[in-house]
Amino acid sequence: MTDQGEFLRQFLRCEVNLRALVGAVVRDVHVREDVFQEIALTLWQHFDRYDPGRPFGAWARGVAAKKLLERFSADRRSPLVLSPDAILKLVEAADRSESRPVPAFEALEHCLGQLPEKSRRLLTLRYSQSQPLAAIAAELRATQTAVYQALSRLRRRLRDCMQRYIVARGGA
Repeated sequence: MTDQGEFLRQFLRCEVNLRALVGAVVRDVHVREDVFQEIALTLWQHFDRYDPGRPFGAWARGVAAKKLLERFSADRRSPLVLSPDAILKLVEAADRSESRPVPAFEALEHCLGQLPEKSRRLLTLRYSQSQPLAAIAAELRATQTAVYQALSRLRRRLRDCMQRYIVARGGA
């Protein structure tokens, strides 16, 4: 996999958590998005400094914390919701929780890998690209009812697979 592909794979896995971190610290929606974009760009520019022996999320949160602290020490008009010490404690807590894998995410990743390409494509159109049923039906040359039923079957199949996977691993 190329460095670009690896960066994207790692970044997308922790994007929601990074956004949550920024959202916990920054009040203004517009400033929040600007800060997140600045963090993402910094991560991209410095990906060559990332140590693959360390969890990417921990590295990304460390960079994010540094950027947040730099940004708000320079810009007193946008005060921090949390103190600098609280931000660092939040990052530390997230790092500790990351070391314990979330069974549902692991199960979903496993079960998605078991699906045929056609099924993954359908899920991508609907959930990753947020395509409406009508657009998916047109692209696949199927009826909306057929697409709806296929998605229902796939969701049920994924749910059952995930339950089996978690039970087999000694989870819930």
